[in-house]
Amino acid sequence: MYRYNPKSQKTAKPSEMASPRRNATITLLTTLYCLCCVFETARSSSTAVKLPKGFEKCKKNDPDVNLCLQRTLQAAIPHLAKGVPNLGLIPIDPLIISHLDINQGSTNGPVAIKLNFRDLHIHNIKSLKITSMKSNIDNYTFNLKGDFDESFVLEGMYNIQGKIIILPINGDGKSNLTLAGLKVSIDINGKPVTRKNEEYMELETLDLKFSTSRLYIQLDNLFNGDKALGNNMNMFLNQNWREILKELQPAFESALSMAFQSIARQFFHRVPFNKIFD
Repeated sequence: MYRYNPKSQKTAKPSEMASPRRNATITLLTTLYCLCCVFETARSSSTAVKLPKGFEKCKKNDPDVNLCLQRTLQAAIPHLAKGVPNLGLIPIDPLIISHLDINQGSTNGPVAIKLNFRDLHIHNIKSLKITSMKSNIDNYTFNLKGDFDESFVLEGMYNIQGKIIILPINGDGKSNLTLAGLKVSIDINGKPVTRKNEEYMELETLDLKFSTSRLYIQLDNLFNGDKALGNNMNMFLNQNWREILKELQPAFESALSMAFQSIARQFFHRVPFNKIFD
């Protein structure tokens, strides 16, 4: 399991506060800022390592290099889910995020909430099936697309205050958000760096976008435990899941991008480029 525990905050620039949706993204980036620094101690003292057993080395000039990358990344997913000790990677399924905060919308928008998650467990990352891979290895850019065979489940404790569409909402308790038929597209950009006469790729950005065929929402203990009001609100949330997801999706995409960026950064920091490609 991977557990994130934030210890510092990052202040957004004034130019980044222009829109409510941007504010939600910045709030998540603030909350997850330390995620990309979790491995700093290991990184500062790390030495080059070989690809673990089961990871295939691809030939840069192979016309089918993208198929090779797709194949080797797919083979790597079970290892990454369980953890790769010699890369400093601990298990990531479930991925555990200690705190995740969303401040979304304005009083004039359809969604205006403060939503805080605690001990959020993200399940079924290991069910990712890569459907395509594109790369420009010389420019250190990659794009992969994939589908999740199993529903993407986020479970944890929540606290919510605000309004959704036309209804006020408040509550504190257990939550379950389930994304069915999840599809992702991930863009990775890096640059070359040399350390101890070895060339590595330094990860600069990782941008994740997703689509889903259905979002299921269950928030327990809404309205101080009023079962009638809570059941009606959960029904309302599930009936209007598209409108709700439209407002919250950028924030969730930022959270997942930062989580996967931290994992990928550690991998590329520890494994020289010539160990990945011939």
